[in-house]
Amino acid sequence: MAVGLLSLPTELICHILLFSTPRDLCRFAITCKIVWNAARNSLHIQYKLELYAQGFNETSATIPDSNDVSRKMYSLKKLASLWRSEFRINTVFQAGVAASYELFPGTQSMKCGTWWMWERGGANATHSNTTWPRRGLLRPHRDRSLTSVVVDPLQDLVVAFSASDRLQMPNTELDLYIFTADLWLASSQLPHPDSACTSLECFHTCDACFRNRVYFVGTPAICGNLIVVLYYLVNLDLPSLDAVPNMFIQVIDWRKGHVKKYPLCERGGEHATFHLVDEQSIVVVSEGRVTLYTLQGPGGSLQRRITYLLPNLKPSLVSSPEWRALPYYVVYATPSFHGVVAHPDLMPSYVPSPESQIMVLEILPRSWPVIMVINMAIFSEKTIRSETPVEVPWSDWGPEFTWCFPHHPSHRISVFGSKMAYALPRDRTPEPGQRVEALSSEDHFYVHIWDFNKRLISRSENMYDPNSPGVVIRTPGRLAQSCFDEDLTSNRPYTASVCAERFSTHRFDRFFLEQYRLALIWLPPGLVDIQVVSPVPIEVGLDLERDGRENAVVQQKSFKTLQGQINVVISENCANTYIDMGL
Repeated sequence: MAVGLLSLPTELICHILLFSTPRDLCRFAITCKIVWNAARNSLHIQYKLELYAQGFNETSATIPDSNDVSRKMYSLKKLASLWRSEFRINTVFQAGVAASYELFPGTQSMKCGTWWMWERGGANATHSNTTWPRRGLLRPHRDRSLTSVVVDPLQDLVVAFSASDRLQMPNTELDLYIFTADLWLASSQLPHPDSACTSLECFHTCDACFRNRVYFVGTPAICGNLIVVLYYLVNLDLPSLDAVPNMFIQVIDWRKGHVKKYPLCERGGEHATFHLVDEQSIVVVSEGRVTLYTLQGPGGSLQRRITYLLPNLKPSLVSSPEWRALPYYVVYATPSFHGVVAHPDLMPSYVPSPESQIMVLEILPRSWPVIMVINMAIFSEKTIRSETPVEVPWSDWGPEFTWCFPHHPSHRISVFGSKMAYALPRDRTPEPGQRVEALSSEDHFYVHIWDFNKRLISRSENMYDPNSPGVVIRTPGRLAQSCFDEDLTSNRPYTASVCAERFSTHRFDRFFLEQYRLALIWLPPGLVDIQVVSPVPIEVGLDLERDGRENAVVQQKSFKTLQGQINVVISENCANTYIDMGL
C-alpha cells in the first residue's frame, strides 16, 4: 500500500526535505501546515531556508562548484558561531602608517580587507611603498582642487574627483562645469585600461545664465560600471529659487565614458545624504524623507519609485530660526560587490543580497539624536508594486521595518549584511529605551554586535542552536526622549552580543565591520594606527541528517595572517592612504 509523504513521521519528512535545493525547500515549506511545522522545528532546514532568504551568491573564485550547498551551509553556521555572546578576539593584523600632518575624521572607507583614506592639508608621508605627486591624481589645471577620492579594490579602480573653487557661470551653451573624474589603476597608478576615458568632465545644463555655487552631497559611490555623484546648486542671483528642488545626480558609466545628469525631487543641503544600493537603485535621505530612485536601464530615465516619510520632528526644531537645528543624516550600509572583479582573491565567499541587509540611518539634530535600523527589504522590487511615485507615512512602514534606538554621536557605527557594530562605553547591552552616556576620550569602549537577521532570531527563540550558543534577544522598546514629535516604540527583536575585551578610546576614530573581521582605526598625532581583529571561532556542526560524505566536501575557510601592503598617495593638498590587508 502506498504511503503518502504527509503520513510519514516528522523526522523522515525533514530528512526528505533536506535533499531539496533552498529555493524548492522554501516553496515546499508553505504548501501545508504539516510541512511548515516540520520545517520550522528543524534546525538544519532553518539554516537551509536562510541560505535562500539571505540570497548568498557563491563566487567562482572561492567555490568552483556552484551546486555544492554544503559549503554554503558551513559558512552560514560559521558566521552564526563567530559573533556570539561575550565573544573573544584574535588580532590578525596591526600596523602604523606614519604621517606628518593632522588627520581629519570622515575621510576613510574599507572594502574587502582594503582600507583607504584621503586627506586634505597633507604635504608628505613617510614609510610608504609608493608616493603619488599631485599630478599623479589630477590632470594639470590651475582652477581645480581635489574634492574626493574613491577606491574600488575589486575592480582595481581609483577615482579622483576635482572641482573649481570659483563661482561658476554657464558657457554660451548654458553648460555649467560641475567636476572632473580621473580614473586610475589602484595597483599600478596608471590610467585604468578598461575605462573609455582616463578623465571625464561633467557639466550641468542650465535654464539661464546665472551665477551658481556647486555643493557636493556625501561621498561619490562606485557600483559596477557606474559612478554616482550627488550635488545641489545654489543660485546666487535668484535666492528665491532656494525653495524649489535643486538637487541632481551625475551617473557615469566609466567603462563606456558616458555621463548623464538627472534631476531629483528634493532640495539640497548639508543635511542630505544618499546610498547607492546597486546599479539600478539609489536611496536619497533629505528633509525627513527616504526616497528610492531607480534607473531604467543603461542610459535610461531615473524614476522616483517610493518615498518613506520619517516621523515628524519636534515643533521646536522645525520652527527654530537656526538652520543647524535641522538634523543631519548619515547612512551606514554594506558596500557594493558588483562589477567585473579584477582581484577575485579579495571577493567574499558569500555576498548577502540587498533584501537581507540593513541600513542604519544616524539622525543627528541639536538634541536627542537617534539611530534608525532599516530593513533593506523595503527597497526591493518585491515590496514596491506601484509604477507611480507613492508616499508612505511613518505609521505604515516604520513599526514593521525599523528598529529605533537612542544614540550619542560619539558611539561609532559600522554595518555589514544584517549586522551592526556599535562602540559603547559599557560591556552590557543597554536596556530597552536606555540612553547611554557618551564615550570618554580617555577611557575604554566595548564592541557590541547587533544582528537583525529574523531567521537567526527565530532559531534562537524556538530551538537550541549549538552553533550560536548563549544568544541574547532584545527589543529596542520605547524611546522616552527623541527628536521626534511622536512616540517611538520598537518591539521587533534583535540579537545582541558584546566583545569580552575592551579598547582604548584615546584617539580612537572609527571601525569597519566585515564578514569575519573588524578593523579599528586610531589617529594619534602623525600616525594612523590600524588593528584588525577576528572572533575566536568555535567548532561548527554539520547536518546530522546527511551521511559522512558531506564531511569530505566541507572545508573551513581559515583566517590567513594578514600581510600589510601600504601605499600612501599624497599631493600638495591631499594625501590618500591605501592599505591592502591581503586577506
